[in-house]
Amino acid sequence: MISNSSVEQITAQVVQLPFSERLRLIHWIIDTLPLPREAAQRQYLVYGQFHGVRMSTEEDFYLAEWRPTEMELNGA
Repeated sequence: MISNSSVEQITAQVVQLPFSERLRLIHWIIDTLPLPREAAQRQYLVYGQFHGVRMSTEEDFYLAEWRPTEMELNGA
């Protein structure tokens, strides 16, 4: 694990880099970060998948809204 002083040293060096090199560093960091497990399991909606004869109504949206309880919000 890297200590805070090491991070500060790295930060001081990065600040001195030209803009283009800082961007390269950012891209490298993003490319080397591991993806969270849940990201690999996500399933996205496919455009038109739920297209049908019946159009959505305001009631459909109301039923789909998340209305958390006090316990879910505050743990109380």
